[in-house]
Amino acid sequence: MSDTTKNILAISISILPINLIMIWYRLTQTENFSTTDMTVYPLLFGGGTILLILFLNKFLLQDTFKTTFNSGKGTWFWDIVVGLGLTAIYFAMFFLERATLMQWIPNHNPPNTELINVMIDLANSPVLMIIWFGPVLWIGIALFEELSRTFLLKCLWNTSKNKNWHVVAIFFASALIGTVHLYQGLAGVISIGIKSVIMCFYFYKYRRLTPLVISHGLYDGLQFAFFIVQFQH
Repeated sequence: MSDTTKNILAISISILPINLIMIWYRLTQTENFSTTDMTVYPLLFGGGTILLILFLNKFLLQDTFKTTFNSGKGTWFWDIVVGLGLTAIYFAMFFLERATLMQWIPNHNPPNTELINVMIDLANSPVLMIIWFGPVLWIGIALFEELSRTFLLKCLWNTSKNKNWHVVAIFFASALIGTVHLYQGLAGVISIGIKSVIMCFYFYKYRRLTPLVISHGLYDGLQFAFFIVQFQH
């Protein structure tokens, strides 16, 4: 089996199915996820996909974790510093998009009650809050999404050394990831797609997974924490 076939097979097994299922679900189903769903599913499907990616990377692609996800030079200290810097950039973009993109493309869909319900439940349950801000946020969301993003990129890049193709792969991956967030409306899809492009180009240049996980966890976690505080008063 050629290297190109192996990489396409790896994507077809670990990345495309779960993303296409989520897109299909958002397009065809009207029932919102419950708080239990929002807690269990990230751990079950996110954690399972993480293990699947690591398995395919080692046994199908015969690569190590370092060569695929962390081949760039760096230290834990600088990974944390960069992660904090990326988080600041994401929040700057968030406020800029609220004043521009969200105004230009208003979301006429009903409010996302599933997220509101989760926040209310978290505000009233310290145990649930610990579970959500612990393994759900950092493993089921941040690590899962960033490991999936970088694995998709690395597999696509492995099929060709052409730099133009590498850039095309970045925009393809970002479009796919943005589309998965259809429930946030068109502006949300574009917003997440743009942030994904930044993450992808960072990984393209520096090949460090950890800062992406840190920034993703902090960006999502701080937003949730802010709204939960509002529901507690």
